Amino acid sequence: MKEGSIIEIDYTGKAVLTGNVFESTNEKKAIAAGIFSKENQYKPMVVVVGEGHVLQGLETALKEMKKGEEKKFLVKPEEGWGERKAGNIAVVPLKEFKKEKMQPFPGLVVEINGRQGKIQSVNGGRVRIDFNHPLAGKELEYELKIVREITAPKEQIEALYKKYFYMVADEEKKLKIGQADVEVTLSPRWSANLGQLKKSFSNLITKHVKGFSKVKFVEEFVEKKDKKEAEKKETEKKPAETKQPKKPKETDSKTKKIEKKQAEKKKQK
Repeated sequence: MKEGSIIEIDYTGKAVLTGNVFESTNEKKAIAAGIFSKENQYKPMVVVVGEGHVLQGLETALKEMKKGEEKKFLVKPEEGWGERKAGNIAVVPLKEFKKEKMQPFPGLVVEINGRQGKIQSVNGGRVRIDFNHPLAGKELEYELKIVREITAPKEQIEALYKKYFYMVADEEKKLKIGQADVEVTLSPRWSANLGQLKKSFSNLITKHVKGFSKVKFVEEFVEKKDKKEAEKKETEKKPAETKQPKKPKETDSKTKKIEKKQAEKKKQK
């Protein structure tokens, strides 16, 4: 695959030492490995070759592969999550956790100053935290398949749009593709918080999608209608149905008995 190619890939990664699968785009494999999560999307991943969407080891493999090809290979730490570094291990006073009303314990994952780490030990009023990536220093094995290459400009734009704005509900976003420009409409609450994603999306479109040189973002306020209120208004629009009351079955039966007796008396006379 050439740099800039927009493709869909399927992959599964596991640690060589333990054999544990830690990620997969395949739902069945994720379930079998015990890592399935309802929050994840299990489907081929859209990748722009050379843009750092995957680990360097996968990037290298993709450049050597063709569409439809499958490959199993090893990824060394330097092309994976890097080597473990002593500088990524810190000691934090226990009192800092108490201020936040937290009870630290080994194995707890915490975030401090934007860095995520795992607590290794709690001893003598000090908390030792490892900020190295869980897979740092480990050799990895990947199964990789290039499902297809996306070549049509419109389809490329749609694929990148879904990749970067998948978390935004359909009613809060809209895509418009022009002759040489793209317009994305987002509700204000999303537009204000997705600055980096908007920038990355724009750069990829103008850099890799042939014939498109402009990306525009628009904010749009969308009135959210209360579902119950809408159903109530809809009910009020319908004309009320008038139903004739039915006679109770018991009353009908008594009436018939009385009429029968009166008919018998007339015959006797």
